[in-house]
Amino acid sequence: MHIPDDDYTLEEFCRVIIDSPESVLEGYHYNQIKSFFYLTEDGWRDYLNDYYETEDLGGITKISGEFVNRKGAEQPARFYIGEYEDNLQMVITAETEEAIRQVLLPTFDGSDHISPMPIMTEDFQRMNDMVLTRYEDMRISEFKSKRVPSLADARIRPDVDREIEYKGIDGRDRLDELRSEYGVVPTRIQYEHENVSMKIDTSGKFTLLTVNKDSFNILFDLVKEVVESVLELRDVARNIEFKKREVMPGNLKVQVPEVSSGEIRFDQQVTLMQAENLVHGAKNSENMNFSFTDVTKEAGSLDFSAQVADESRGSLFNVSATEESMRIVPKHNCSFPSLVEFYLAVIQLVDGGAKMHLYESQLAA
Repeated sequence: MHIPDDDYTLEEFCRVIIDSPESVLEGYHYNQIKSFFYLTEDGWRDYLNDYYETEDLGGITKISGEFVNRKGAEQPARFYIGEYEDNLQMVITAETEEAIRQVLLPTFDGSDHISPMPIMTEDFQRMNDMVLTRYEDMRISEFKSKRVPSLADARIRPDVDREIEYKGIDGRDRLDELRSEYGVVPTRIQYEHENVSMKIDTSGKFTLLTVNKDSFNILFDLVKEVVESVLELRDVARNIEFKKREVMPGNLKVQVPEVSSGEIRFDQQVTLMQAENLVHGAKNSENMNFSFTDVTKEAGSLDFSAQVADESRGSLFNVSATEESMRIVPKHNCSFPSLVEFYLAVIQLVDGGAKMHLYESQLAA
């Protein structure tokens, strides 16, 4: 992106893109804008300074790095970050997927201060409903859906897990049909409306295939629909921790370990097979970095426990699950991004309607 150096608010920065998309995107192979949202806490700016060349443009931070393009040549990549809301940052770029994978994701995914904004499956359905209600002639040209029993009933073989991808200009009707017949709900959608074309998915990535005021308005309306749920989740994750509290028995000062644990409450009864799906799915996924050790499991009335490590961040925590819920007990360096992303793994691989809560605080043994 070619943005003149100046002092911008996030709104002013987006206005520059909207008013002059041709010059902003000049030289880019695909004339599209990609946007990601990240939850942050104190220290995130200092963390980025260690990995990127940074430049302050008022309320916008420009970060730059190098990547190797498809021809094997090094090439600069630029990303712009502005605060959408307290501790929720918006990243805007026109870079290729290669640049995003090489420059942005490795650094952001390994931080204790930064977490991708998750969009819960239920919230994603609300986002889609908002778009289709507000724009009656909005078309859906492409979507991906998955089976989520807690969100949709299935007429045909309701006990079968499914993922369905569809392309066709009649996607809006097919979305409803497949939901009714097979109980699948969307996790990625491409919208088409007059001079608007954009993609959204539950990973929190928004792709504006047309760069104009209407596209940005829809983008901000979509985020506004889920921001409250996202910030509540961040607050829960930040309070699940292992810390030492100072107490004074008599005249002595003693540091006592204190554990604040979390709980993921399932929306449906979970089986041993689903718990095993979490272990194998996290191991085999390119986007998840969790490993499970000391696994114990028993079918029937589910009894499952394991130690979980976030291989990117070094976080360590224990989990124990019944059919109704999974408890999370932090052990070492249990940062909030690890817990947010673990919860996202649970709703993707186990139960799309699960909710995470703060369970209890107690003195460690």
